[in-house]
Amino acid sequence: MKKRIENINTTMGYHILDLIDSKNTDKNITDHAKIRITPIMTRTMLVIALALPLVVFVGAMPHQVAIAQLTSAQQQALQSLASTGFTNQQAVSVGGQNFLIKYSIREGQVVAIVPSPPTTSLDTIIAPTQYAKQYGVFTIQIPRHLLDSKNPDGTDKSFRVTLDGHGLNWRQLSSTETDRTIGLYFGSSNGFLQIYGTSIA
Repeated sequence: MKKRIENINTTMGYHILDLIDSKNTDKNITDHAKIRITPIMTRTMLVIALALPLVVFVGAMPHQVAIAQLTSAQQQALQSLASTGFTNQQAVSVGGQNFLIKYSIREGQVVAIVPSPPTTSLDTIIAPTQYAKQYGVFTIQIPRHLLDSKNPDGTDKSFRVTLDGHGLNWRQLSSTETDRTIGLYFGSSNGFLQIYGTSIA
């Protein structure tokens, strides 16, 4: 009787798994394997099941720096920075044409500004100041002939701006027939700015 109980317990501790041949379209069973379900494996699976919703939740959390709301003071600071004139400029070339991009930056440096025709975007690599105690500020003047964003009726359409792949709040500071100027804030961990339009040189 004792031996019979042991056999039943052993049988309950095994599961038969079908190994399917992926190359066979009929999915015929080619082999079998026995896997012993131990208490350690059971606890491991339980931990994974409980942790998965937390991982999904954390992954869905917004990027706090990138989507931080611009206060009235911040908007005024951006406007003030643009109105005092640009402190830097960089020449870029795309489609056989040369353009001069003017910009100003605080608490950081611009490493490169690169037009990207495949994505209809102007990509900027920023190197934030190390150990900065406040957000960096960046304003850039974009020539319309280089990058613009238009609605089907020809009216201006807002650019789509991302920072490290996340959307963020930014402000268009000025708009003329020849260029558009935008401003934004960035954090010490940010580095890749993309400005998307509907047409590029």
